[in-house]
Amino acid sequence: MKNVFKYFFLIIFCSSFSQNNKEIDTIGVDVLNATYLLQDNTIYKKKNNQSISYLNVAFGDIHSVDILNSLEIIVFYRDFNTIAVLDNQLNLIQAITFQDTILFARKGITNKIWRYNNDTNKIELYDYKSKTVSLSSPLITNFVPEDMESGFNYVKLKGNDKTLIFDRYLNLTETQNHQKNH
Repeated sequence: MKNVFKYFFLIIFCSSFSQNNKEIDTIGVDVLNATYLLQDNTIYKKKNNQSISYLNVAFGDIHSVDILNSLEIIVFYRDFNTIAVLDNQLNLIQAITFQDTILFARKGITNKIWRYNNDTNKIELYDYKSKTVSLSSPLITNFVPEDMESGFNYVKLKGNDKTLIFDRYLNLTETQNHQKNH
């Protein structure tokens, strides 16, 4: 009976110090039906019982991952103003560190990234091959952005009480007001 209690307390002691509660976030599924997951700052790509991963501790914590184009995956590290562009095997193609304060970054058309520049309060279409800004939105005032969503031909800048929708030329096309629950 003493041995049973010893084993019981040993199991309780070990399980209380184990770290089995690691959170796994689902990033999404790409057009080729591969699933992307984020766990412990590591990106995992799973398809057909195969798994590959990407981890870069030099850039800090991952803020967002954009899999809109699975050949150019955009990983944004907000703390270091850095974007990592990955290929479909999660190999690093290019790392870009910005001098400006970037709050959000999403995939645009080939070799381009939609980014929200907090220093200028504008959305910009940044060409990471030529390292230039191709397009820039008008100044965005009286708006606190909380998130950004994009496609190849649009950008949505989401705030607490409204969402601003821009076309591929960064013209404001629509403002959606959010309903407040009282």
